[in-house]
Amino acid sequence: MNPIVIIGAGAAGIAAARRLQELERPYVLVEAKAFTGGRCVTDRATFGSPVDLGAHWFHSPAFNPLVPLADRLGVRYAAEALRGRYHRDGSWLTDADQTACENYLEAAFDRIAAFAGDVAIKDLFPDPTSPWHDAFLAELRAKQGVTVEESSSRDFARYVWKGDDLPVTGGFGTLLAKLADGLNIRTATPVSRVDWSGRNIRITTPVGTIDADRIILAISTAVLREGIDFHPSLPDWKQRAIDDLPLGSCNKVALRFTVPVFGDCPASLVLPLRGAHEAVEFVLRESEAEIATCLINGPFAKELAAEGAAAMTDYALARLADMFGSGIKKWVSPQQVIADWDHDPFIRGCYAAARIGHADARAELAIPIDERLFFAGEACSVTYMGDVHGAWLTGTAAAEAAAAQ
Repeated sequence: MNPIVIIGAGAAGIAAARRLQELERPYVLVEAKAFTGGRCVTDRATFGSPVDLGAHWFHSPAFNPLVPLADRLGVRYAAEALRGRYHRDGSWLTDADQTACENYLEAAFDRIAAFAGDVAIKDLFPDPTSPWHDAFLAELRAKQGVTVEESSSRDFARYVWKGDDLPVTGGFGTLLAKLADGLNIRTATPVSRVDWSGRNIRITTPVGTIDADRIILAISTAVLREGIDFHPSLPDWKQRAIDDLPLGSCNKVALRFTVPVFGDCPASLVLPLRGAHEAVEFVLRESEAEIATCLINGPFAKELAAEGAAAMTDYALARLADMFGSGIKKWVSPQQVIADWDHDPFIRGCYAAARIGHADARAELAIPIDERLFFAGEACSVTYMGDVHGAWLTGTAAAEAAAAQ
């Protein structure tokens, strides 16, 4: 019997492999990179403290199957959300202004959730006059990776958003690496061609071919679209679903400082309000380390990454200097941690955001082809899109469906 081949060792692929192993079904998990985790990678070497290059939070923790796994494996996560702070025009918001901003954000997200149709989110706010609307636009880019002109209201409204977002302080990538231990994985094995024209599915890699009866494609929609040669081509309905789920952008820069530079600011999520285009966030002082991780979101993230690592570093340091004074620049360590997912050939973006009017593409992407080609990943999740646990759940479901054939 040929194995079930899983392509992509991110959260969905690891979940699929673990489930097939539990079902005692033969499988092999192939990964293009030299390491597992997909968009969940933790850098521990650069600063001596964990820095996540990709995913970092347990979202909807009460419904998140990865939380008990982290407990079992001893991977630390915070008991509560990071405190949020906003900075605008050279000063921190007053308590009253911060409350007003947070209330506006909550009302704006509630408006999206209550809307029954599928339009551009921008259309739900035809004439915004609130001084906090730019904060909403930036927050939405952080959550979607795209602008309100590109965001599907129905897609966003379907997201299940319950409870606090809990930072995985021990590293989300660390958790995924532990969950991959003991699996039958071949790393540094990129797939260039999938030939499903015959009885067997033939998978071409630089180190040889693999024959399979069924495969699970647990890769990003960008790689599905352009990274693998399918023979025959995927059906039109499947290609449309892939095209209707393009990836947004979220890249990162982490900086370490050699002395305390953030004053009395505790571990926080800090947002400099610089207009809708510059949608930026900073995670400060996690694990009691003097580290700032800058999350750059939406089209601006891709533009800045195209200028190179130095431009990303300079931008992050300039924004920190705006908030904490220019004197911090002399205390920055020469090492940085850079994550540019847009230009990673095996990812090509952060997470999928449905095109306007095409929120149902997620369910269509998850439908198998000929009961031989199965699909998994955050883009397939209708309610937990963009989340690691959304990818995890779809990987488990795809494994069970493939094993049942």
